[in-house]
Amino acid sequence: MELNHILLFTAVATSALILLQAFHPQSPGARARAAIVLIASALAWLLARPIAGWLSAIVWCALLVVPAFLRNRARAARSSYRPSGSDRRFGITVSPVVLALIIVNVAVFVLELLAGGSTNPVTLHRLGELDTSSVIFRHQYWRLLTALFLHYGPIHIFFNLFALLLLGPALERQIGAILFAVCYLVAGIGSSIVVVLLTRLRLHEPVQLVGASGCIMGVVGTWAGFLLRHRHAPLARKRLRDIIIIVLLQIAFDFVTREVSSSAHLGGLLIGFLLGLLVPAKSSAAATISRSRF
Repeated sequence: MELNHILLFTAVATSALILLQAFHPQSPGARARAAIVLIASALAWLLARPIAGWLSAIVWCALLVVPAFLRNRARAARSSYRPSGSDRRFGITVSPVVLALIIVNVAVFVLELLAGGSTNPVTLHRLGELDTSSVIFRHQYWRLLTALFLHYGPIHIFFNLFALLLLGPALERQIGAILFAVCYLVAGIGSSIVVVLLTRLRLHEPVQLVGASGCIMGVVGTWAGFLLRHRHAPLARKRLRDIIIIVLLQIAFDFVTREVSSSAHLGGLLIGFLLGLLVPAKSSAAATISRSRF
Protein backbone atom coordinates (compact mmCIF):
# COMPACT_ATOMS: atom_id res chain seq x y z
CA MET A 1 0.00 0.00 0.00
CA GLU A 2 1.87 3.08 -1.24
CA LEU A 3 1.84 6.31 0.76
CA ASN A 4 1.33 8.29 -2.46
CA HIS A 5 -1.87 6.32 -3.09
CA ILE A 6 -3.14 6.77 0.47
CA LEU A 7 -2.47 10.51 0.48
CA LEU A 8 -4.37 10.92 -2.78
CA PHE A 9 -7.35 8.97 -1.45
CA THR A 10 -7.33 10.92 1.84
CA ALA A 11 -7.40 14.28 0.04
CA VAL A 12 -10.17 13.16 -2.30
CA ALA A 13 -12.27 11.41 0.36
CA THR A 14 -12.22 14.23 2.92
CA SER A 15 -12.96 16.84 0.25
CA ALA A 16 -15.86 14.74 -1.01
CA LEU A 17 -17.21 14.47 2.53
CA ILE A 18 -17.17 18.26 2.84
CA LEU A 19 -18.95 18.70 -0.48
CA LEU A 20 -21.57 16.18 0.64
CA GLN A 21 -21.81 18.00 3.99
CA ALA A 22 -21.10 14.85 5.97
CA PHE A 23 -20.53 15.01 9.74
CA HIS A 24 -21.33 18.72 10.17
CA PRO A 25 -22.82 21.49 7.98
CA GLN A 26 -20.09 23.20 5.96
CA SER A 27 -19.81 26.83 4.90
CA PRO A 28 -19.84 27.78 1.19
CA GLY A 29 -16.17 28.74 1.54
CA ALA A 30 -15.22 25.30 2.85
CA ARG A 31 -17.12 23.60 0.03
CA ALA A 32 -15.38 25.82 -2.53
CA ARG A 33 -11.96 24.94 -1.11
CA ALA A 34 -12.91 21.25 -1.09
CA ALA A 35 -13.89 21.51 -4.76
CA ILE A 36 -10.51 23.07 -5.55
CA VAL A 37 -8.77 20.17 -3.77
CA LEU A 38 -10.75 17.66 -5.84
CA ILE A 39 -9.89 19.46 -9.07
CA ALA A 40 -6.22 19.68 -8.10
CA SER A 41 -6.19 15.98 -7.19
CA ALA A 42 -7.71 15.05 -10.55
CA LEU A 43 -5.17 17.16 -12.44
CA ALA A 44 -2.32 15.69 -10.40
CA TRP A 45 -3.55 12.17 -11.18
CA LEU A 46 -3.72 12.96 -14.90
CA LEU A 47 -0.47 14.93 -15.21
CA ALA A 48 1.85 13.66 -12.46
CA ARG A 49 0.58 10.29 -11.29
CA PRO A 50 3.79 9.13 -9.50
CA ILE A 51 3.56 12.08 -7.10
CA ALA A 52 -0.17 12.80 -7.33
CA GLY A 53 -0.76 11.90 -3.71
CA TRP A 54 1.93 14.23 -2.45
CA LEU A 55 0.70 17.13 -4.58
CA SER A 56 -2.89 16.52 -3.48
CA ALA A 57 -1.80 16.38 0.16
CA ILE A 58 -0.05 19.76 -0.13
CA VAL A 59 -3.17 21.41 -1.58
CA TRP A 60 -5.37 19.60 0.94
CA CYS A 61 -3.30 20.81 3.90
CA ALA A 62 -3.07 24.37 2.56
CA LEU A 63 -6.78 24.79 1.81
CA LEU A 64 -8.54 22.56 4.35
CA VAL A 65 -6.37 21.27 7.19
CA VAL A 66 -4.41 24.40 8.11
CA PRO A 67 -7.41 26.79 7.88
CA ALA A 68 -9.50 24.43 10.02
CA PHE A 69 -6.72 24.20 12.60
CA LEU A 70 -6.25 27.98 12.74
CA ARG A 71 -10.01 28.54 12.89
CA ASN A 72 -10.39 26.15 15.83
CA ARG A 73 -7.46 27.77 17.65
CA ALA A 74 -9.02 31.18 17.21
CA ARG A 75 -12.35 29.96 18.54
CA ALA A 76 -10.67 28.31 21.49
CA ALA A 77 -8.74 31.50 22.26
CA ARG A 78 -11.98 33.52 22.28
CA SER A 79 -13.61 31.08 24.67
CA SER A 80 -13.67 32.26 28.27
CA TYR A 81 -13.81 28.74 29.69
CA ARG A 82 -12.26 25.34 29.10
CA PRO A 83 -14.87 23.03 27.50
CA SER A 84 -15.51 19.71 29.14
CA GLY A 85 -17.96 16.81 28.85
CA SER A 86 -20.79 17.50 26.44
CA ASP A 87 -19.58 21.12 25.99
CA ARG A 88 -16.31 20.04 24.44
CA ARG A 89 -16.18 21.25 20.86
CA PHE A 90 -12.57 21.06 19.83
CA GLY A 91 -10.18 18.18 19.76
CA ILE A 92 -10.57 14.43 19.94
CA THR A 93 -11.48 12.68 23.16
CA VAL A 94 -10.20 9.20 23.90
CA SER A 95 -12.37 6.64 25.67
CA PRO A 96 -10.91 3.91 27.92
CA VAL A 97 -11.32 0.89 25.61
CA VAL A 98 -10.15 2.81 22.55
CA LEU A 99 -7.08 3.97 24.48
CA ALA A 100 -6.38 0.40 25.62
CA LEU A 101 -6.70 -0.91 22.05
CA ILE A 102 -4.33 1.76 20.76
CA ILE A 103 -1.77 0.87 23.44
CA VAL A 104 -2.02 -2.86 22.68
CA ASN A 105 -1.69 -2.34 18.92
CA VAL A 106 1.32 -0.06 19.35
CA ALA A 107 2.94 -2.52 21.79
CA VAL A 108 2.46 -5.39 19.32
CA PHE A 109 3.87 -3.23 16.53
CA VAL A 110 6.98 -2.57 18.64
CA LEU A 111 7.22 -6.34 19.17
CA GLU A 112 7.09 -6.80 15.39
CA LEU A 113 9.99 -4.38 14.97
CA LEU A 114 12.04 -6.14 17.63
CA ALA A 115 11.25 -9.59 16.24
CA GLY A 116 12.50 -8.87 12.73
CA GLY A 117 10.46 -6.07 11.18
CA SER A 118 6.81 -5.24 10.57
CA THR A 119 7.12 -6.03 6.85
CA ASN A 120 9.06 -9.27 7.30
CA PRO A 121 6.84 -12.19 6.12
CA VAL A 122 8.60 -14.66 8.44
CA THR A 123 8.09 -12.38 11.45
CA LEU A 124 4.43 -11.77 10.69
CA HIS A 125 3.76 -15.48 10.21
CA ARG A 126 5.51 -16.37 13.46
CA LEU A 127 3.60 -13.73 15.40
CA GLY A 128 0.22 -14.86 14.09
CA GLU A 129 -0.83 -13.41 10.74
CA LEU A 130 -4.04 -14.77 9.23
CA ASP A 131 -2.63 -17.48 6.98
CA THR A 132 -5.78 -19.11 5.63
CA SER A 133 -3.92 -22.29 4.70
CA SER A 134 -2.57 -22.66 8.25
CA VAL A 135 -6.05 -22.16 9.69
CA ILE A 136 -7.75 -24.61 7.32
CA PHE A 137 -5.18 -27.40 7.17
CA ARG A 138 -3.25 -26.98 10.44
CA HIS A 139 -6.18 -25.83 12.57
CA GLN A 140 -4.29 -22.79 13.88
CA TYR A 141 -7.48 -20.98 14.84
CA TRP A 142 -5.69 -18.56 17.15
CA ARG A 143 -4.61 -16.68 14.03
CA LEU A 144 -8.20 -15.45 13.65
CA LEU A 145 -7.53 -13.22 16.67
CA THR A 146 -3.79 -12.49 16.66
CA ALA A 147 -3.83 -11.16 13.08
CA LEU A 148 -6.10 -8.32 14.23
CA PHE A 149 -3.27 -6.78 16.26
CA LEU A 150 -0.50 -7.07 13.66
CA HIS A 151 0.20 -4.41 11.04
CA TYR A 152 2.26 -4.23 7.88
CA GLY A 153 4.42 -1.14 8.26
CA PRO A 154 3.91 2.21 10.04
CA ILE A 155 1.47 3.61 7.46
CA HIS A 156 -0.87 0.67 7.96
CA ILE A 157 -1.05 0.98 11.74
CA PHE A 158 -1.27 4.79 11.64
CA PHE A 159 -4.36 4.88 9.43
CA ASN A 160 -6.10 2.06 11.28
CA LEU A 161 -5.54 3.62 14.70
CA PHE A 162 -6.45 7.07 13.41
CA ALA A 163 -9.76 5.69 12.14
CA LEU A 164 -10.33 3.97 15.48
CA LEU A 165 -9.63 7.25 17.28
CA LEU A 166 -12.13 9.11 15.11
CA LEU A 167 -14.97 6.57 15.17
CA GLY A 168 -14.50 4.61 18.38
CA PRO A 169 -14.91 6.96 21.37
CA ALA A 170 -18.38 8.23 20.40
CA LEU A 171 -19.68 4.68 19.94
CA GLU A 172 -18.11 3.55 23.20
CA ARG A 173 -19.92 6.36 25.00
CA GLN A 174 -23.20 5.30 23.40
CA ILE A 175 -23.12 1.57 24.15
CA GLY A 176 -20.63 1.30 27.01
CA ALA A 177 -17.06 0.06 27.28
CA ILE A 178 -17.78 -3.66 27.61
CA LEU A 179 -20.16 -3.86 24.66
CA PHE A 180 -17.82 -1.76 22.56
CA ALA A 181 -14.93 -4.11 23.25
CA VAL A 182 -17.14 -7.11 22.45
CA CYS A 183 -18.33 -5.58 19.16
CA TYR A 184 -14.76 -4.65 18.17
CA LEU A 185 -13.37 -8.13 18.78
CA VAL A 186 -16.37 -10.12 17.51
CA ALA A 187 -16.49 -8.12 14.27
CA GLY A 188 -12.73 -8.52 13.83
CA ILE A 189 -12.75 -12.26 14.43
CA GLY A 190 -15.83 -12.56 12.26
CA SER A 191 -14.06 -10.78 9.40
CA SER A 192 -11.22 -13.30 9.68
CA ILE A 193 -13.69 -16.20 9.66
CA VAL A 194 -15.36 -14.80 6.53
CA VAL A 195 -12.03 -14.79 4.68
CA VAL A 196 -11.25 -18.34 5.83
CA LEU A 197 -14.69 -19.63 4.84
CA LEU A 198 -14.47 -18.03 1.40
CA THR A 199 -11.06 -19.64 0.97
CA ARG A 200 -12.37 -22.98 2.17
CA LEU A 201 -15.20 -22.76 -0.39
CA ARG A 202 -12.65 -21.85 -3.06
CA LEU A 203 -14.31 -18.50 -3.63
CA HIS A 204 -11.16 -16.72 -2.44
CA GLU A 205 -7.48 -17.36 -3.07
CA PRO A 206 -5.36 -18.38 -0.04
CA VAL A 207 -4.04 -15.20 1.57
CA GLN A 208 -1.93 -13.90 4.44
CA LEU A 209 -3.59 -10.96 6.18
CA VAL A 210 -2.80 -8.67 9.10
CA GLY A 211 -4.41 -5.56 10.49
CA ALA A 212 -7.31 -4.16 12.48
CA SER A 213 -9.27 -3.09 9.39
CA GLY A 214 -11.94 -5.73 9.95
CA CYS A 215 -12.41 -4.43 13.50
CA ILE A 216 -12.60 -0.82 12.30
CA MET A 217 -15.21 -1.71 9.70
CA GLY A 218 -17.00 -3.56 12.48
CA VAL A 219 -17.14 -0.28 14.41
CA VAL A 220 -18.57 1.43 11.31
CA GLY A 221 -21.13 -1.36 10.91
CA THR A 222 -22.08 -1.22 14.59
CA TRP A 223 -22.65 2.51 14.25
CA ALA A 224 -24.89 1.87 11.23
CA GLY A 225 -26.97 -0.76 13.01
CA PHE A 226 -27.18 1.28 16.20
CA LEU A 227 -28.27 4.43 14.37
CA LEU A 228 -30.81 2.49 12.31
CA ARG A 229 -32.28 1.04 15.49
CA HIS A 230 -32.48 4.53 17.06
CA ARG A 231 -33.32 6.36 13.85
CA HIS A 232 -35.96 8.48 15.59
CA ALA A 233 -33.41 10.03 17.94
CA PRO A 234 -32.24 13.61 17.18
CA LEU A 235 -29.95 13.73 14.13
CA ALA A 236 -29.73 9.92 14.00
CA ARG A 237 -30.72 9.80 10.34
CA LYS A 238 -28.13 12.38 9.42
CA ARG A 239 -25.45 10.39 11.26
CA LEU A 240 -26.61 7.29 9.40
CA ARG A 241 -26.16 9.09 6.07
CA ASP A 242 -22.64 10.03 7.18
CA ILE A 243 -21.89 6.36 7.88
CA ILE A 244 -23.23 5.35 4.46
CA ILE A 245 -20.87 7.87 2.84
CA ILE A 246 -17.94 6.40 4.79
CA VAL A 247 -18.86 2.89 3.65
CA LEU A 248 -19.13 3.96 0.00
CA LEU A 249 -15.73 5.67 0.18
CA GLN A 250 -14.20 2.56 1.75
CA ILE A 251 -15.68 0.36 -0.99
CA ALA A 252 -14.24 2.72 -3.61
CA PHE A 253 -10.83 2.58 -1.91
CA ASP A 254 -10.95 -1.23 -1.79
CA PHE A 255 -11.87 -1.31 -5.48
CA VAL A 256 -8.80 0.67 -6.56
CA THR A 257 -6.35 -0.81 -4.03
CA ARG A 258 -5.24 -4.37 -4.60
CA GLU A 259 -3.29 -4.67 -1.33
CA VAL A 260 -6.37 -4.63 0.91
CA SER A 261 -8.87 -7.38 1.61
CA SER A 262 -12.35 -6.25 0.64
CA SER A 263 -13.71 -9.58 1.93
CA ALA A 264 -12.41 -8.88 5.42
CA HIS A 265 -13.74 -5.32 5.31
CA LEU A 266 -17.20 -6.34 4.15
CA GLY A 267 -17.28 -9.23 6.62
CA GLY A 268 -16.44 -6.95 9.54
CA LEU A 269 -18.95 -4.37 8.31
CA LEU A 270 -21.79 -6.92 8.07
CA ILE A 271 -21.11 -8.51 11.45
CA GLY A 272 -20.79 -5.08 13.07
CA PHE A 273 -24.11 -4.05 11.53
CA LEU A 274 -25.86 -7.10 12.97
CA LEU A 275 -24.34 -6.38 16.37
CA GLY A 276 -25.45 -2.77 16.14
CA LEU A 277 -29.04 -3.92 15.67
CA LEU A 278 -28.79 -5.90 18.90
CA VAL A 279 -26.70 -3.90 21.35
CA PRO A 280 -28.69 -1.67 23.70
CA ALA A 281 -27.79 1.95 24.30
CA LYS A 282 -26.58 3.13 27.68
CA SER A 283 -29.14 4.92 29.81
CA SER A 284 -30.37 8.02 27.91
CA ALA A 285 -27.65 7.50 25.27
CA ALA A 286 -30.09 7.42 22.39
CA ALA A 287 -31.17 10.92 23.30
CA THR A 288 -27.57 12.16 23.06
CA ILE A 289 -26.81 10.88 19.57
CA SER A 290 -27.04 14.44 18.32
CA ARG A 291 -24.02 15.34 20.47
CA SER A 292 -21.88 12.40 19.33
CA ARG A 293 -19.00 13.43 17.11
CA PHE A 294 -17.38 10.96 14.73
